[in-house]
Amino acid sequence: MENKYIGLCQRKKVSLSKKSRITLSPEYTLRLEYFGGLLYNRITHDLFALNESAADMLFLTQYSLSIEEITEALSKGVNEGKDSASSIIEFLDSLWIAGVIRKSEKLGNLNRALSILGKVRNFVNSLSYLSAPIEAFIHLTWSCNMRCGFCFVNAPRKLLRSQLALHEIKRTIDELAGMGVLELTITGGDPLLSPMFIEVAEYAKEKGLIVNATINSLLINENVVNELIENHINVQVPLHGPARELHDELTNTPGSFDKTLNAITLLVKAGVNVTVATTLQRANKDVILNMVPLIKSLGVNLWNITELKPVGRANFSMTIPLYERLGLLKELEEEAKKYGIRITAERAFWFINECFKDLRHILTTEEGHKLFTRCGARVGRYTEITPDRFVYPCDLSLGLGSNEFIAGDLRGQTFKEIWHSSPLLRKIRSIRKEDMHGKCRECHYFDICGGKCRVLAYKYYGDLYAPYPRCPYEPGCTLYDS
Repeated sequence: MENKYIGLCQRKKVSLSKKSRITLSPEYTLRLEYFGGLLYNRITHDLFALNESAADMLFLTQYSLSIEEITEALSKGVNEGKDSASSIIEFLDSLWIAGVIRKSEKLGNLNRALSILGKVRNFVNSLSYLSAPIEAFIHLTWSCNMRCGFCFVNAPRKLLRSQLALHEIKRTIDELAGMGVLELTITGGDPLLSPMFIEVAEYAKEKGLIVNATINSLLINENVVNELIENHINVQVPLHGPARELHDELTNTPGSFDKTLNAITLLVKAGVNVTVATTLQRANKDVILNMVPLIKSLGVNLWNITELKPVGRANFSMTIPLYERLGLLKELEEEAKKYGIRITAERAFWFINECFKDLRHILTTEEGHKLFTRCGARVGRYTEITPDRFVYPCDLSLGLGSNEFIAGDLRGQTFKEIWHSSPLLRKIRSIRKEDMHGKCRECHYFDICGGKCRVLAYKYYGDLYAPYPRCPYEPGCTLYDS
């Protein structure tokens, strides 16, 4: 059990006796997984991968057991007695100090808790992927009032069949919540163009899901903002350049820059949690640094920078080389830090040494870490649900325009059936090193990256088992050892 993930909200230490009954604090959600488990902070949205001992311990705290009961169960029975009583107590103490657990006045039942733990642990240990997505994306509509030239889903686009109904969406949300999905992102197109947007968000919130929405600025007004606040919806708004001419050109929507700035200002002033989203591409790379002071002036502290990939309306000429992108991200982070802005961005192959020019971390091959180094579709981090109720493995697969990347049909199957039985998902998740073609077949980093994005490999080469086209690996590169 490692304590290094503790320290989120340090509080004054108060001694706990062996008879003290404890429970998981309400701002945290725990989910058991094949490698151990996931701990999710519903306030900060931080996610922590736990080993099996730590996950099982936190699982038991949900049943208002005493420290003595948990210690005895874990040190003698569960986990084959791998953890000593003193290490368990020390770990629980760390959890208490960090605010992950708190005292409980309820009286729990140890035998019932252990029975449930055993059943769930047996199930997740039979998997090699997440038992449910961390985040599900529901596209309410393909309609969009912008015409971004790089849109990965090519919105607006035609439906393959009739639009899903509200009761169908609610049934899917019931399933997602029941499986333990942590976040629901409502998107499109622009979801504000769907008359179901607020009702879907409200229903998802009632079911315990953290609700996010990716919306553009054109329909945001005070009434919309009030509904967003009322339903605790976190909002991501696209802004692709620091000046009017560039942003309007990229969105193919005159006036969108000014409307975006006004919308963000309105959202921030009202207290909505706002993230600015920018697609880094050839057209804006030379001025991207100028966006830092602009974002700060808008009162936004979180910036999501996505990499343009040649799917949907985007093409290869819009992309930028990997080295250049990593260098830009480094500059942006240094500049953003001065302004108190946090950047989130994908960094393919950041775990490899100076041969790749972005070596800052050491990465082990522990299963929990692979969740964030491998293709999200392979490990099951997310799922995409279309307006016509098809399930896709990931956002990029939506942009291929190919029906062979449909993982399932929610009008004929439950989401749970698709998640665990889809031939496409099984195929993607079960890819082995010996199945790969080209340099991936010989690469000693394959166990860490797993071949990265299979959709992009297919886009470039028409082969699901082709090497990842953005991989810079060459013989002689090694992992950092210090």
